[in-house]
Amino acid sequence: MTPDPTQVPETAVIVSDYVHRPGEHCASTALRNVLAHGGTELSEGMVFGLASGLGFFYLCSDALSPTRMFHGRTRTLEADLGLNTGVPLDDRIEPDDDAAWKTLRSRIEAGRPVMVSTDTFYLGYHHTTSHFPGHRCVVVGYDDASESVFIADRKFDEYQVCSFEELRHARNAPDYPASSLNQFGDARGPLRLGRPLEEAIPLALARNAREMLEPASEPDAGIPAMRKLAAELPAWGDLADWSWASRFGYQVVIKRGAAGTFFRSLLADFLRESAPLVPGLAAEAPAEEMDAIAADWCAFAGVLKEQSERTDCDAELFRTAARLVGALADREERFFERALPFAVGLA
Repeated sequence: MTPDPTQVPETAVIVSDYVHRPGEHCASTALRNVLAHGGTELSEGMVFGLASGLGFFYLCSDALSPTRMFHGRTRTLEADLGLNTGVPLDDRIEPDDDAAWKTLRSRIEAGRPVMVSTDTFYLGYHHTTSHFPGHRCVVVGYDDASESVFIADRKFDEYQVCSFEELRHARNAPDYPASSLNQFGDARGPLRLGRPLEEAIPLALARNAREMLEPASEPDAGIPAMRKLAAELPAWGDLADWSWASRFGYQVVIKRGAAGTFFRSLLADFLRESAPLVPGLAAEAPAEEMDAIAADWCAFAGVLKEQSERTDCDAELFRTAARLVGALADREERFFERALPFAVGLA
């Protein structure tokens, strides 16, 4: 939807023809809507799958809060969309805040919405006291008179407003060790697919399978990181922040833009939609199996939620969670080991 014109000041510079549609996950929603503005209409599930978005990474650091956290998508989702589809959209980092702001303004003035990476802690409209770097949203306008920015954010129907200073901090955190470093999506040309879906789908699935089975992009990622989490979960009870780590883990699976299923339902949607286009896909990478995996992740999250609501730690709950993650690692490994040779044969 587009905003009520009466809510946008006459002094504002706005991308007037941008259509915002809420979605399940911040990045795949933002990408879907930016692509649609450029003339390429795709479902959110298709965008997520074409971006090889399903992933897993595990972080351990006393400098972060919580000190143990994991996530269910890849860090390179946005860049991989361009690699897999040929869409001329680069994911760039700009170390200089002033240069980042200047670039953002120039894109808006040219009528181009800009997908940016943020930490929701600094965006007042999110009303959160916890940091969550890497949240993607789309800047669609700014107003010098009020020093405010208009943002299309995946879970809100209407455009949200924040100050110049809020956005500056959100894009490059001044006081938190994990920063988005002014990351943004920059179009090099018309946002159209560079190859047909029939070619892009197996290419994207093969890339996703490789990153899950033998991750090359970063340490503590993919199936090996899931096994590491399973090995370490029984010791989470010794952490000072065991309750917050449990709560955050539950939220990352069920809430925080994960489609309620740790992103697994988004990949299932991609596989269902792709099956008619790619003969054999339904048999070698069945959407129904990914649906079942999604349900198991929800069961795992339920254990963490139960733990987080206790006043004292129950060591058996962490052992149960560890067994569930270990079983999920086995299940996802089998899924991608089956899908990889099929996808590679078509890519």
